[in-house]
Amino acid sequence: MASFVTEKLASWAIDQKSEELPEPALERAVDCVLDAISCAIAGRLNPAAESAKTVAQATFGQGEATIWFSSTKLNPVGSAFANAAMASALDIDDGHRRANGHPGAAVVPAALACCDQDTRGIDLLASIIAGYEVCVRGGMSENHKSYHSGNFTALGAAVVKARSDGLNAEQLMHGLATVIYHGPRVADLTNSCDMGSNVKESIPWSVITGMVASDLAGQGFAGCRDAMDSTERYNPSLSLEGLDQGYFPKVSGGDGVSHAILRNYFKRYACCRWCHSAIEGLLHIMREYQLAPQDIRHVKVETFLQSARLNNLADPPSLESAQYSVPFCMAVAAVLGEKALSPMVADVLSVPSVVRIAELITVTHDSSLDPMFPDQNPSRVIVTTASHEFKEFVASPWGEPDDPPSRVELIDKFHNLADGQISNQQTDAIISGINSLRRGTVAPLLNALQSQPIQTAG
Repeated sequence: MASFVTEKLASWAIDQKSEELPEPALERAVDCVLDAISCAIAGRLNPAAESAKTVAQATFGQGEATIWFSSTKLNPVGSAFANAAMASALDIDDGHRRANGHPGAAVVPAALACCDQDTRGIDLLASIIAGYEVCVRGGMSENHKSYHSGNFTALGAAVVKARSDGLNAEQLMHGLATVIYHGPRVADLTNSCDMGSNVKESIPWSVITGMVASDLAGQGFAGCRDAMDSTERYNPSLSLEGLDQGYFPKVSGGDGVSHAILRNYFKRYACCRWCHSAIEGLLHIMREYQLAPQDIRHVKVETFLQSARLNNLADPPSLESAQYSVPFCMAVAAVLGEKALSPMVADVLSVPSVVRIAELITVTHDSSLDPMFPDQNPSRVIVTTASHEFKEFVASPWGEPDDPPSRVELIDKFHNLADGQISNQQTDAIISGINSLRRGTVAPLLNALQSQPIQTAG
């Protein structure tokens, strides 16, 4: 009988049968594939993603896994690394409340890189569901939160690689145990003076770590099986809560759903999730009361601790830094419109009219909102004009699991991010390939992700 956390998680992950998974989980996995690829389209020309692609081609051997939107093929690890860099570059990728991070930008590229033309789509989706489950459980059970997705996403990459290669539960157990020691492990990202550097949350590197850990385990490499039983770093009971009973807890001790992937959220704006409620609050006030940017005299944002501790620079020096600034992102939306955040690109940096509004925004910590986090991301926005004061409170922004976006909304996001990046023909082919995953192989999707109709960003 399983006695270690890594052993129980590995057994669960290997035992998941494609045909036995519930309809909602499979459909959500389709959503996650759709979303991750749309994020990669938007991020494909980002300088950090370009660097990752260059290094991948120089470092990893040739293979049959495509670097998306190109003709380059590498082994699965190299391809997944490059594709994860694209998917995570603009901070518009999906996330999970319980883990406080972003599983999709790691799990989806890793899972697709492990596929060949004959892989059944439903098997891809099952691996993604298993990968999300294990990595989210790892992330939510960390005792010392660093808000660094790479700390847990490597677990998901190990799961999808192990399932693809036919590893057994014991081998995956050693893969997961190896990840805990080999995986990215950093202090709180929000403590860094360089918050928003290209490193971001180490998601691409975590993909390498997880997939290689699985490969090592397949060759007999042994990890420390009790790696996730250490109460110094993990809460073992939280890692396994509901697993044997067939549910994932919505909140600790609360009602559950069948799988962690059903508690995923999706993002409308290309910035840290902790900024989104404040952005929505400001936009609601401006629309409701027909305010123009020049009407604003001051904006106060009262928010939870983690949001208040972002860099929150009025004039951030880089796109990555801008993604972690509540005032700047609010100002971009107010001055340039919310489409300027979907995605946000470097052209918005240091725009005088944007910086002027950002300098009018003050972010303060309201400790009464802290208990709502991480299940919600609350912000109260107070806008002062020459003659009035307007208030709006947003507990949870668009895309949350309690009110998830429809497939149509996610396809709209896909079209928005793909516009001007790839041809309409390739957009349609990718969406068609994703929509056919439940009933065929992954071949149409893999073929659509290759080069041909690429356009340059303009």
